[in-house]
Amino acid sequence: MKKLFLVICVIGLAGCARPYGPAETIINKQIVQPKTGVEQTKVTITRNKQFIGGGSGGTCRFLVQIDGSDVAKLRQNQFVSTYLDNGKHLLRVSNECDIASMGMRKSLEIDASGGEQEYLAENGMWGQYRMWRIK
Repeated sequence: MKKLFLVICVIGLAGCARPYGPAETIINKQIVQPKTGVEQTKVTITRNKQFIGGGSGGTCRFLVQIDGSDVAKLRQNQFVSTYLDNGKHLLRVSNECDIASMGMRKSLEIDASGGEQEYLAENGMWGQYRMWRIK
């Protein structure tokens, strides 16, 4: 009986696991392509997969903006890689569902300095946005 329960749990968890994939909706195609002859930094933003979080966790996509320009929309477990000219930039994630977001967003000032950077974003339990650098 214990083995059957364990098998069911493993199969259930495996069904919930999804690998990270690229964003399906790219708004600014220029920023996701490297430029030749310009010093740039590759910056990847990933939306974390969550079982709990804000009420819009699974239905509304995250809108990724850099320096005020829309870049991409991310569902859970999706990422977008951008190529930024070296220097200071403002990275922001918010919710595409304007009514549900109530103006909530997370912004980080980042310094594109040539080394690859990765950021992880998610909804907190109370609907707040969290984002931090992981590489």
